[in-house]
Amino acid sequence: MRSRLLARAAAVALPLLCTAAGGVGRAVAAPADKALLPLDQYTSDKGRELGRKYAEELRALASGIYHCIPWLEVQEHSLGFYRPKHLGGGDSRYLSMRVFIEQDASPDFARLTVANQAAAMYARYVAVLLKRMTRSPALTADPGVEGFTIILEWLKQSVRAASDRPIHETVAVFIDKASALDFLAGRITPRALADRADIRLWDGETSLENLHLTRLAEDDFVSTYKMKNYQLDPGVTCP
Repeated sequence: MRSRLLARAAAVALPLLCTAAGGVGRAVAAPADKALLPLDQYTSDKGRELGRKYAEELRALASGIYHCIPWLEVQEHSLGFYRPKHLGGGDSRYLSMRVFIEQDASPDFARLTVANQAAAMYARYVAVLLKRMTRSPALTADPGVEGFTIILEWLKQSVRAASDRPIHETVAVFIDKASALDFLAGRITPRALADRADIRLWDGETSLENLHLTRLAEDDFVSTYKMKNYQLDPGVTCP
């Protein structure tokens, strides 16, 4: 019923984006019950307590994506309260999630620059996932949760030999809580949110630090796209 592209192809390793048990893990597709970072892999009492306190909310988040956005793969042990490395000292914890986007090859998409591909993915998924990550009022209001991290990966579309390793494009979006709440309340635009966020791009293992996202048009793909022959499991609804 669901494709498992990542279970069949090893991904190129990426630089560490967050710390909890040493990083966000390698790119492997995870069913909902394996998406959560295990408590014994947190590196601080604060992270571990958040993971314990909101375990059910994280399971619900993973399950909702698994059933309702089935072409997104929440990677194993990637959903939890990580500390973004770029924030330096202290123990700031962001609710973080890393997903792989399964998509058919598209010549039009392949012709875009990496920055414009990242902008398209950002416009399509960041707001959707941020809204899902903030559905729990208690989690969102918790002072120990200081922001949100959304890491999107997709397979690089280019002409390569069949023996070549698959290469992933990656955009990592770090959003502080104040900016996230301003966006969700309609006080700032998607463009303003992108300007406030710390956004980092990778082309395979190559960091593209000087690129900036453009073409952030509204995209209702997630709410309108229907996978052919996909049926929800009995009793599951997708609000």
